Amino acid sequence: MEKRTIHFIKIGLKMLGIFLLVWWAWYVLDGSEKAEQRAIQTAKDYVHQTYPDPTLHVTDVMYLSLYDPKYHIRMASDTSIDTDFTVRVTRSGKIVDDSYEEDVVSKFNTYTRIQEAYDRAVQDALRLAFSGRISLMSELPYLQWDENKDEVNKIDLDDLEVDQVTGLSFYGARYGILFARVGSKSYTYEEVADLLRELKWEADDRNIRFHSIKLQVTIDGVERYTEDIFYDDIDSPDFVDHLERRLNN
Repeated sequence: MEKRTIHFIKIGLKMLGIFLLVWWAWYVLDGSEKAEQRAIQTAKDYVHQTYPDPTLHVTDVMYLSLYDPKYHIRMASDTSIDTDFTVRVTRSGKIVDDSYEEDVVSKFNTYTRIQEAYDRAVQDALRLAFSGRISLMSELPYLQWDENKDEVNKIDLDDLEVDQVTGLSFYGARYGILFARVGSKSYTYEEVADLLRELKWEADDRNIRFHSIKLQVTIDGVERYTEDIFYDDIDSPDFVDHLERRLNN
């Protein structure tokens, strides 16, 4: 009888240990409603004390438990489209840091908004016109911290203003890059030149500005790639020769 009692006690302790382990794993991986509410309130109090915009409010809460067991509280403003950042809070309700400087003050949010608007404009204007012939992507490259602004033709985030208008024509003409992947069939240089002239004409007609094209295409059975096909090059009477040199460089 005593051995059986000890056996049941051991089984009970094992089950309790398993329960506690499962509960701990659930708490770590999924958090808890109480901890989440505590993190949200902590983030609200912190933001309203730290930043002047009274319209800042919570728009999303993520608990990234697997590699960063903290609550990521996303804050946004009703009056500033570019004021959107994240506050990190521990389960116990302590502020770790926030991304206000990184996202808002740096103008990275502003840049991202302009870049996304430019890509939407390119896709909306040109995707259907070249469906099945050219796959298009676009970019407005920005200046990295370690690049010399006098040598690189990229957007300097310091020149942007939070909540400024997108100015797609200006930024597209000065910095816009179209990534053009021409369909899988094989082309001649003359055919590719005509296709790029058509692309430029359609872009001009739809008020889509760009600075240069990066091109991937199959010429005479060989896949080729080149960068820096500039807008002004395309209407040149020597464009076919120029294109051939670029694709064979």
